[in-house]
This record gives sequence, structure tokens and C-alpha cells, in this order.
Amino acid sequence: MLNSIASIREQLDAGEDSVTEFKEIRLGKRSVISPKSEDLAEEMVAFANAEGGTLFLGVDDQGIVKGIPNDHLGIVENWIVNSASNHCDPPMVPAIRKMRLPNMQGESVTIMLVEVNKSIYVHRTISGRWLIRIGSSKRNLTQPELLRLSQQRGRSFVFDEQSIYNAAKKDLDFENIKSFFSETVTIPFEDLLLNTRITIRDENGIDRPTVAGLLTFSPTVQEYLPSTYIEAAIYRGIDLDSNDLIHSQQIKGTVSEQIDDALLFVERFMIRASIKPVGRIDQPQFSLSAVFEALVNAVTHRDYSIFGSKIRLFMFADRLELYSPGDLPNTVTLENMPFRVFTRNQLLVSFLSRMKSKKTNQSYLESRGEGVRRIIRESEALSGKKPEYRLLGQELLLIIWCHKAQRINESKNESA
Repeated sequence: MLNSIASIREQLDAGEDSVTEFKEIRLGKRSVISPKSEDLAEEMVAFANAEGGTLFLGVDDQGIVKGIPNDHLGIVENWIVNSASNHCDPPMVPAIRKMRLPNMQGESVTIMLVEVNKSIYVHRTISGRWLIRIGSSKRNLTQPELLRLSQQRGRSFVFDEQSIYNAAKKDLDFENIKSFFSETVTIPFEDLLLNTRITIRDENGIDRPTVAGLLTFSPTVQEYLPSTYIEAAIYRGIDLDSNDLIHSQQIKGTVSEQIDDALLFVERFMIRASIKPVGRIDQPQFSLSAVFEALVNAVTHRDYSIFGSKIRLFMFADRLELYSPGDLPNTVTLENMPFRVFTRNQLLVSFLSRMKSKKTNQSYLESRGEGVRRIIRESEALSGKKPEYRLLGQELLLIIWCHKAQRINESKNESA
């Protein structure tokens, strides 16, 4: 780690290597002239696809400190962020540090260190270049190399057990974790976190939360996994029309909080018609038990490795639509889903299986293996119409139809 002036000076003297790149910066009045944003993105992509590395900005190829003018530091920082966000796919969030070093004339000047970690994704530039760092240079990945790297960091590895490089143990709710495991645990707390894979020790000896650890036990999980929430909305009619939007909400927090709050959202906005054969009988729009199972399935089985995708929950006058990121595993089809058990996020499932919903007071995975059948059975009994599962590219859609009487009334209203 380059944590001191001495270690940085030693690296400058040693030159570029597999984890170090020097870049001299040429500036205009209000912009960076050289290198281009795409060039910087190429270096970051190459590091992220290898073992990570550090870019020294304001240093020439020979390791000679040139510096960046103080009045241009903000411009350079914005340029870095733009390159990482808009020229890398998926976008990156590198760490940016400023250091003061003497130049050849003995004057104290500022350089910038852009630290790129080894990524859990395979990155490319926005122009489509897949690159990797080899020694002190970068090169294009061959097709076999790209396939192997994708397998290593994609489907062949367990995503929810990967650590999040910029998260720390302090981001976890320790009291919640202690309550979850009860007071019977006698091993040191740090060992408990590691043994249960709530944290993993990285190559620098630092314990980092895993994806599942953050999703289950971090109140600020969206700071590190920003798309891991539920986008919920209710519409007056039967179309996805902004003019009919009644209310929308981003449901965030831990996975258990998301499930409970999304169920509360449905319960709050659900229409309750009533009939009076003898006394008043409420007719709920949807089976809350079925909706609960659907939300649990969406949260536990969604593909968290798909960058930028979120669960979407839409309520209409005649139906509920629930979109979950990720396609089906090779052995599962839409037809055999009710009879198959598959788990994309085994660690996350293991945590939720030991937790009870504060909303329903039942286990989140009480009917493991029967969730889809329950959704179909209870929804069809209420609506008279079987729920529909559809695969839309990298997204699984579930449609639950509303109570039969309400759907008929809505149809009459539409035709009137």
C-alpha cells in the first residue's frame, strides 16, 4: 500500500509495473487536454480486470514528478470521475488521493493517486475494449481469456459471498448481528463474522463485508450496492401511464426491511371492496400471503451481479406486477418452476431462513420449496385467474391478478 511519501518515492524510482501506471497531465484553461478520457478509462479497466492498481497523475513515464496546478485540481478530479462513470462499463468508483511531492526544481507540487481495486465484474471501455494489465502494459483480452475471466467473476463464482472492497466492518449493525446469533456464541466476534462469511479478509488483511453480509446486516447497504432496492409504484388504471401515477416509493434498507416495507406498501394501497350477504365481508385485492412469498422470492433469488438493475413493483387496478433482475438457471424453466428448488444466493438465503418477518411474524423462508406453488394456489383462488411468470431477457416478471369481482368491475369501467 502506498500510504507514505517514502513508499511513493520508492515506487516512482522503481518505475511502472503490473499495479502502477504513470500519467503526465496536459491542461487547457478549463479542461484536461491529455490523456483523453477514453485513455484513462482503458487504464482503469485493465487494472480492474487484473489485480487492481494505482494511477499516478502528474508524473511522466520516467517517474519524474511534474505536478498538477492547484487551481486545476478540481477539474482533474471531475475528469477522473467522468472517465470512471461514463467511459467504463460497468462504471467504477476509484479512490482518489492527493499527495504533495517535490519536483525536479525542489518545489512542492500536487499529484493525484487513482486507486482501482480488483473488480467483482469484468469491465470494458464504453467503446467496447476488454483490457487487462500484464506487467507494465495493458493489452486486449482474447476471446478465450474473456470467457475464462467472465466465468471466474460471473456465473461460476458465488456473488453474494464476494467482499465489497470499499465497505468496512463499521458499516454492519453489530447489535443486530449479536441478536441474530443470540448470546450463546462464545467465539470472538471478529471470528464469528469471518466464520459465517458476513465478512471476508482481503489480500491486505482487512476484513470486508460480503454482499450477503451487507444486504442482511447493514442499514446503509445502498451506499455500496446502490441498485439493491425495490422501486414501487401504484397506478389508477391498468396502464403504465405517468398521468395515472398515484404514488411511488423507493423501498430501501436491509433485505428483511425491504420485504416487510414492500408488503406494507401493497397492504396500504390495496383496494378492499366489500359485499353484504349478511354482514360486511371485505374482499382484498390480492392475497397478502402470496404477495409476501413473491417478495421473498424476488429479493432472495434476484441476480445482484447485474449492475444498475432493481426490483420493480407496480400495482394497477387489475393486477400486480413484480420484476426481478436475472434470468432462470439452466435447469429451471417457467414450466417446472413450481416443482424445482433453486438458490442463486445461498448465503443470503441461509441468513433469511433464520429470520422472522416483523410484519407477518413468520419465517421469511418458512415454506421453502413451496413458495411458487403457494403464490399460484392462493392468487388463483382469490382472482379466478392463474398468475403468470414471464422471462423478459435478463428479468423475471410475475403478474398476480386482482380479486375476480374487482377485475370484472374494472373491465366494466374501462368499457363504459
